[in-house]
Amino acid sequence: MTAPAKSSGSCCAQCLTFLIAKIGVIALLLWLTLCVDEPRLYLDYIYVPSLNKTLNPNPHTHTNTTIFFTLKLVNNNKVNGIQYDDVSLSFSHFTSLNATRSLGNATVGGFYQGYHKGALKQGYLAATGNLTAPVNAGVYYRVDFKTAVKYKNLFWYTKRHRLWGGANVEIDASLGTKVHPKEVRLGGNSPAVIESGAPGIR
Repeated sequence: MTAPAKSSGSCCAQCLTFLIAKIGVIALLLWLTLCVDEPRLYLDYIYVPSLNKTLNPNPHTHTNTTIFFTLKLVNNNKVNGIQYDDVSLSFSHFTSLNATRSLGNATVGGFYQGYHKGALKQGYLAATGNLTAPVNAGVYYRVDFKTAVKYKNLFWYTKRHRLWGGANVEIDASLGTKVHPKEVRLGGNSPAVIESGAPGIR
């Protein structure tokens, strides 16, 4: 006694289901690899020794012009790694409500960052000029960055994408660290310009 043959309709239905599932998987992979989020950059830490009054009780004897900082870089992509070019940082000091003077530049070397990863990169610069002059009884810095990144998906690297941004940072005039301990986001692709003075200045 022979087994009944499968109907052609059943075979077609199975093939169609398999094809739809395969197309769905491919579409999902393409979406995950082609839709990328820009990395987020933050000023995690900054320290200006010349403002630390526990080290410099006499405000007229500031000789240390070094600025120490930690840059935080976050990749929120689910499957895309990021290859960073060198990250160029520029530091400025507010001399009035809407004017700044350059303190100097620093560079964080390029590196590769896996998906869903964060990185902390420490650095410093030997600043120039007066780091401590207040504006309306506060000390405010401007920090800007420029870099370019390539995204690595499952199959290839994308072309380079330029990124830039910056933020204003209030520095504690007695300790030399950020007034607000929370990390400061250096807004991605925001114009590197001063709008109307540092936040918090009145």
